[in-house]
Formats: sequence, C-alpha cells, structure tokens
Amino acid sequence: MIPRISQLPQVSAEYKKFLTVLKSKAFSGDIEDRYPARLLCATDNSVYQCLPAAVIFPKTAADIALALTIAGDKEFSSIIFAPRGGGTGTNGQSLNKGIMIDCSRYMKEYRDFNAENREITVQAGVIKDELNEFLKPHALFFSPELSTSSRATIGGMISNDAAGQGSL
Repeated sequence: MIPRISQLPQVSAEYKKFLTVLKSKAFSGDIEDRYPARLLCATDNSVYQCLPAAVIFPKTAADIALALTIAGDKEFSSIIFAPRGGGTGTNGQSLNKGIMIDCSRYMKEYRDFNAENREITVQAGVIKDELNEFLKPHALFFSPELSTSSRATIGGMISNDAAGQGSL
C-alpha cells in the first residue's frame, strides 16, 4: 500500500523555520526538504537508515558558513548537521536526523594545480576518479584505493577518514 502524503514523516517546525531563514539570506545553493529528496539521503553503503530533516546543496564555502552561522543563533541550538559526500560510507557515518550538507552537486572545482610540487586544491564534492582522470596526463594520482572511487568524494573521504584497503 502506498502511504498518503499526510502519513509521510514531516519536518519539524524548528527545522522549517531554520530553512526559511536560510532561504531568506544569501544562500545560493539548493535546499531540499521534500520527502523524496530526504529519502535519497536516508541511506548510504551501510545497513542503516535514518531520514534527515533536509538536505542542503551549497554552491560555495560561503553557503556552508552562512548555514552554520545561522545555526549558531540560540533559537536554532538543537539543529544538527552532518556532511555527506557520495554516500559510500559503510558504517552510517553521514546519516542523521538533522540537515545533510551535500557538496557533491556543485562544489566540484579543481584549482591551483602545480604538477612540479604535486599540489592541487579541490572542493569537497570532487569525486576521486574524476580527480585522478585530471591528474593522469601528469603521471600523478590521488592514492587511496577505494572500491567506491567512482562515487566517493574527497570531502566524504576526509570526513570518514577513508583511506581504502591496504592503507597503513
């Protein structure tokens, strides 16, 4: 049986108010609080499931700073956040009932590449395999070996301390 809209898990008033304030400020990314978008982020590569209140997709670091600054207001002191990359974690690390901050939609920029010094600056949403395709013509690569490297983001790898099989 398909549930009615009124039977779907709703977003609390506190989270709705936070999202309204975020929308009214200079947040340039996307804000999703509809059930289908929340359901997509309710699982990862683990056996766990946890439906978030909302998912935000920042376009810039300023968007993330804005969301966290607003959350610093006393009225939003119980708002919780979790970073999310490609959802490839195997222990439910990115799952929470609060707000997911997902950088994989927009924050995918590479810059300041210096092949000689083997340095590059990337945003959190860059996918590991895409970074390695960029580096390949320079005989360089980002080394952690992950079975999910076609979906794993650099930010997600850092937040989960994902170094892959065979790491020390």
